[in-house]
Amino acid sequence: MSAKRLSSIALMVVFVFVAAIGQNPAPTALTVGSATIAELKGDATFHSPQGDALTVQRGTVLAPESKIDTTKGSVLLDLEDGSQVLVKPNSHVVLKAPSQDKGYWLELLLGKINAKIQKRLGNSPSFRMGTPTAVITVRGTRFSVEVNNKQKTSVEVFEGTVEVGGFGSGPPVMLRPGFSTGVEHNRNPEPPRGMDNRDERDEENRIKPGLGNVGGRGEEDLQKPGSQSGTPPQKRPDDNEHDREE
Repeated sequence: MSAKRLSSIALMVVFVFVAAIGQNPAPTALTVGSATIAELKGDATFHSPQGDALTVQRGTVLAPESKIDTTKGSVLLDLEDGSQVLVKPNSHVVLKAPSQDKGYWLELLLGKINAKIQKRLGNSPSFRMGTPTAVITVRGTRFSVEVNNKQKTSVEVFEGTVEVGGFGSGPPVMLRPGFSTGVEHNRNPEPPRGMDNRDERDEENRIKPGLGNVGGRGEEDLQKPGSQSGTPPQKRPDDNEHDREE
């Protein structure tokens, strides 16, 4: 075989290899503490860690220290570890890097979130989040957290176990499914109490895996902040009306 023919074959192999790389790019690893916007409904504003306003859409990756403010909208976030957080209307959330400061993944300063947290195995660190009056720690569960205008924190648990601590001198409380607690400024958590109409509230606060159920009916528009209309998503078999904004 001539040298010229060998060179042609080698060149063809290189072209095929380069084309294969272009068709199958290596996935980009997300920074720990970052979050991807899975669904966006209605009006919400986003700011970078530097305070700059962000234009976002589904698939946008938010860095740690990004701020989310929902008015009449809601946002479903996919966290780097596979957990999901639904930010409800009239809420203010700050994303955090769990390797820094207090070890939080996020802070809820006002409003309400529903969370479905991936299970932690072995020595993996727990998921921690903060509010102005409480620290919530879990190792894989489903729960909701709400902060009212007086900064009182309310926590409800639907699956697993949640540890809720306050900034008083007492110990945290452990919440099992069907129980809730409240925490006021510089106080210990209230004793766990059973939730009224648990089945209804459990269904209302459910985040379905892969659904992107952001607090509205399946036929309503999902759109970018500030837009006047959007393209309705395709109706899914399990879309329903149980997750309306409150």
